[in-house]
Amino acid sequence: MVGLVVLLLLGSTGPFDWECPLSVENGETFSLRITCSEPGCSGISAGRIPSSSGITLMGSSTSTSISTITTPNGRQLTQMVVLEIVFSASSAGGNNQTIGPLQLNIHGIGSYTLDEISIAVGGSAGTSGSQGGTADSASEPEEDVWLVGILHDPQGRIYPGTRLVLDYYLYSIISVGNGTYWWGAPELGAILHVETIPDSNWESIDLKHINASRSLLAVVEMAPAAAGILLAPGFWADITGADYDRWGKVPEWTVESSPIELTVFPFPDNPPDHWDKTLLDSIALRIEQLPTPPGQGGELAVRFTCSGPGSVYMDEPPDLTLQGEANLLQVNTGSAGNKKWWDFVLEPQERGYCILGPDSVVWLDRRNGTYRSAFVAPCSLNVTVIPWADREIELEPASKEGSPFCWITAVVIGVLTMTIMLGVAARRRDKRLASVSSAQDMDELLSGLESELSRMLTGKKEYLGYEELDELLNKSSVDNFLARRILRFWRDLEQSLSDRETKGSVFKKSKSTAEELLYKLRKDLKSNNEKE
Repeated sequence: MVGLVVLLLLGSTGPFDWECPLSVENGETFSLRITCSEPGCSGISAGRIPSSSGITLMGSSTSTSISTITTPNGRQLTQMVVLEIVFSASSAGGNNQTIGPLQLNIHGIGSYTLDEISIAVGGSAGTSGSQGGTADSASEPEEDVWLVGILHDPQGRIYPGTRLVLDYYLYSIISVGNGTYWWGAPELGAILHVETIPDSNWESIDLKHINASRSLLAVVEMAPAAAGILLAPGFWADITGADYDRWGKVPEWTVESSPIELTVFPFPDNPPDHWDKTLLDSIALRIEQLPTPPGQGGELAVRFTCSGPGSVYMDEPPDLTLQGEANLLQVNTGSAGNKKWWDFVLEPQERGYCILGPDSVVWLDRRNGTYRSAFVAPCSLNVTVIPWADREIELEPASKEGSPFCWITAVVIGVLTMTIMLGVAARRRDKRLASVSSAQDMDELLSGLESELSRMLTGKKEYLGYEELDELLNKSSVDNFLARRILRFWRDLEQSLSDRETKGSVFKKSKSTAEELLYKLRKDLKSNNEKE
């Protein structure tokens, strides 16, 4: 709770009033409100907002309210302009924290200085930011069965649109029989995806010398809709025991997860004009021409590379600017560590220069709360089209050396050679299409997934069915949870092939899921090899 709020009237030093709490609790969010009711005031703004190490600036907003009062002399209008600056407090650096001094601009009136403000920070509340349950939070259970929600580390500040992932576990210190569970909607947020776990997956866990087990119920992906306090979805479950109690009854419990509150920061002021709400960490971008094209027809090929911590959030490459008569086709994609790349083939329409870029990408760095941008240097490609030449071929008379049989043989050999080349090109094209990244429909997506899974699990391309895939995943010691996701996704793709019509959004979502599962499987297999 906010401590004692002291309102200081500073009419003698400036045409504004301000209010701020004298003391706050550790982890509390509070505001400094600056108001002006003077005629002619059109707004209030502050320059740099300095604060001590235990005070974190979350954002600011300006509002204007107009009230009217009817008097015997007529209507009287009153205007009030309010600048509200939001902070979060922690005990880092000591219990005595400060804000300011602030340089204020009262638009239409003048510039003024607000002296330094002292604030006492006390208490033991959790710090603001990402909060959630952990295994230790359930170390002293009050019941035999309980629910816990665990938030994955968001790796930086949480802003509107940040993707958050939560795992919901059922904990128990006794044998559990059947159970049903359900969940509610988040406050100030939206659920993007819920993956329920139909099978029990109990694992033993030691909670401060208490032998317990837990089973993953669901994985929830969500995003906050606005700045403020986000309340994650709550989970509830009706659980029955597996054994009878001393009175011959089967015990029953109705449990719910503890609330998970998350502080969502507002976007910083003055965003760039062409910022599209992208949230990343630091990245570096580059375009380069490949020495060996990924296509089979000798096309010009380029690679767009994104590296840095923020590359994990780039699901698609930015739109590249192309100048010149040509088409740009994406043919491949890959990732390794903190680097991602996309390969493109340039199909020229006529001779001349084709220029990729220059382009720029703007994002909000969630680690530092500042807007950043990266520049993609232009890449010029000189396209030369080989002209066709028409020539007449005259056969030598029979009386001269050589005969028509030689020309016929040459033509037959040429036709056979062309047929072989077309066959090889077709097989190469089929091989190139046998990948998830190049799939254009559900059928090609399933074929590409089958091909890439076969190469990853067996080292060669061969037929895979559901049973064969299940057996290979078991032999490769793939993580059980990941294996179940892959098998379930395989079933969903097979089912989608029977649908008469598949929406484009469904195919795009399925393609993205397939690339994600292949990436996680590749990491899991690499981790298993390193352990061996």
